[in-house]
Amino acid sequence: MLVGVIGDIHGNIEALEAMVSFLKSHSVTRILCAGDVVGYGGAPGECVDFIRENKIACVSGNHDFYTLHPEMNHEGIREDAVEVFEWNRQVMTQEQLTWLSNLPMVLESKALHYQVRHASCQPYPAWEYVVNERRAAMHFLFQQMPLCFNGHSHIPILAMHRPGSKVMFARLRNMKLPRGMSILVGVGAVGQPRDGDPRACGVISGGASKPRTDHWRSPCVRGHLRHGGEQHSGCPCPV
Repeated sequence: MLVGVIGDIHGNIEALEAMVSFLKSHSVTRILCAGDVVGYGGAPGECVDFIRENKIACVSGNHDFYTLHPEMNHEGIREDAVEVFEWNRQVMTQEQLTWLSNLPMVLESKALHYQVRHASCQPYPAWEYVVNERRAAMHFLFQQMPLCFNGHSHIPILAMHRPGSKVMFARLRNMKLPRGMSILVGVGAVGQPRDGDPRACGVISGGASKPRTDHWRSPCVRGHLRHGGEQHSGCPCPV
């Protein structure tokens, strides 16, 4: 069973459609999302509807969460992101917001031995990024499945750890995953990649039971996609 995992869509409907079409063309039987369906891009409601219509299981990301909680302290969050939280609340329907509010923080498959979450498994501080060996080491203290997929950093990464050994941290590449290790796969971003490659990013995996993970880029280039600004009813954060 091949599983596609995507994340950090950020309201970019064209990139989402391209990536899902690409994954389905590669015989993926299930698609999972590591959160941040909304934020930055100008089509948050369209992305929510597309995720629902295609039955893509999804966890909550920080942009999904903060869109629903205007009362939360936004200290340390970019000003343009805070503006988009408010704009999302204005343009999304109540049904779409309710769907966001029902997203779990973690998805797990005990049969395939993997979990999906948006950020680090580290419980505090919330929404911690896994961007280096030290952050990965903290993450592995709390990872409960052999294989974990996450997003949040917008960069496709691979971290692996065996007890008593140093954490390995690198950019994700196509590879057969070793057995007997805790593995974290950062799936990159569909809607706003930050690794120098503007194409929508995702992974295809057989899970820990069939340990191979391949890193894919859709043929859709983000620079040619429709984003915020005038084309989307005044979204305050063009990408």
